Amino acid sequence: MKKVLILCYDFPPLPSIGAQRPFSFFRHLPKYKFHPVVITRKWKENITAHHQYFEGDEGKEDVTETELSTLIKLPEKQSFKNKLISKYGINNYILLRKAISFSEIFLKWIVPIADDKYYIYKRATEYLKEHKVDFILATGEPFILFKYAYSLSKKFNTPFILDYRDGWTTNHTVNPSTINLFRLKFESLFEKNYLNNALLYSSVSEGVINEIEQKYNVASSRKFLLRNGAATDDLKNISKRNTNTFNLVYAGTLYDTSPVNELLSGIEQFINKSKPKNFCIYFIGIRLKPCVHIGVIEKLKSEYPKNIEILDSLPPKQLAGYLQEASVLLLLLMKSQKKGIIGGKTYEYAATRNPILVVQEERTEETPFFQGRDIQTFAFTADEVAQKIEMYYNKYQRGESLQTSITDEEIFSISREYQVKLLAEKLNSL
Repeated sequence: MKKVLILCYDFPPLPSIGAQRPFSFFRHLPKYKFHPVVITRKWKENITAHHQYFEGDEGKEDVTETELSTLIKLPEKQSFKNKLISKYGINNYILLRKAISFSEIFLKWIVPIADDKYYIYKRATEYLKEHKVDFILATGEPFILFKYAYSLSKKFNTPFILDYRDGWTTNHTVNPSTINLFRLKFESLFEKNYLNNALLYSSVSEGVINEIEQKYNVASSRKFLLRNGAATDDLKNISKRNTNTFNLVYAGTLYDTSPVNELLSGIEQFINKSKPKNFCIYFIGIRLKPCVHIGVIEKLKSEYPKNIEILDSLPPKQLAGYLQEASVLLLLLMKSQKKGIIGGKTYEYAATRNPILVVQEERTEETPFFQGRDIQTFAFTADEVAQKIEMYYNKYQRGESLQTSITDEEIFSISREYQVKLLAEKLNSL
């Protein structure tokens, strides 16, 4: 079996969508005759709040090795900045932390002492001194991992691959402040160098890939589309029960730019008009990262305690149960999907066969994701949100099935395993 060294920071049990991508490499590459060697952070179990990201990890490194795979989890020691957050909270010593962050932003690309994730590089170096691998793959964010892949490639004469979950200096969601624009210009010097030396670069969408190609004039032969996907294994043993409740489910973190107000106003309209007695909306994992909308949701919960539930982040298998038993799944987008940027949550939702209500700020239904099918329906205003929920609720009340028309073959085509299969085929062709 060929070996692939995978460098990543997010990895289970961290309950983030970013952790699922490298986990899918680890989980499925052995099926296609590749031995993955993952080096990552040793995350604590049951992380449910943002401040827990900054806590140090206890114990020594964990190594799990079989004939088919190797997993090396490294405990992260707290940096001085993270100690301040853990001890005094996120709202104290802000200026001092900003000063430290400012210096880290620029120095970490030059001197290791400014890089709080350097321990991943050191452990990868130790591993490669004793073991030969065929490829090095770094998946970001954080993009400092791209530097590690580049450096290790030079040191051990091994080809490397850069895997983007989102764009780096081409990411348009970054706040366009003066300091951010300067940072991106500075970091683009490093990104260009790493891309010029990479065997391959991959990303989740054609839009991200094309922007990278155009900015850095990278040969088209070195780009590879590696989409997001659904962890369908988590859904296989979960059967949908006949419940007496019409459930809406939103899973994952929220962003300040998410159209939450339209969603909540629409829900209020629906409740006040239809007065449903068997209706509940679950917000799962929204407290994992800070967001201006969380307080608004908590306030609405206090007004409708029987209709709204807020749950902490859940392990993938437990979360899969809530997604499978939902009547309708909620997706909040600022920009549309028309450029081909489809978040991992969309794949996870679609694989349940439950309909997705997309609440979106950009007024277009254009999407490459099953355009014109019953898999997604769109709402752009609070009134439309209320109308769409009422439509599904009335069907539910009449005993009609809400299940979409997606087939077993289509579900496999949007699975993470299928994307790993494509990655394995690509590596074999190089």
